Amino acid sequence: MNLLDFIGAFHTEVSKMLDAVDSHGEASGLMEWANGRVGNYEVYFLWFPKTRRLVCTVRGPGVNKDETIAVKSSLDAIALAEQLIRRLRK
Repeated sequence: MNLLDFIGAFHTEVSKMLDAVDSHGEASGLMEWANGRVGNYEVYFLWFPKTRRLVCTVRGPGVNKDETIAVKSSLDAIALAEQLIRRLRK
């Protein structure tokens, strides 16, 4: 059995982790996005599978952060999004 059979697309998995989802989707395999809220923070994720770049933006009380991260795969991008969301919940 393949682990990828249990994991959906980036935008599907990340939107499950958010407290409230404003928007999520994909654009012809070129980009996937998920944005919404985690506690008092607005979060925006853009995943570019072809260039393997994850862009994360967090806006909230005392936080205004943008970051672009090079990752190896969609699984790594999902894991990084999960780590960021966990940090925001603390």
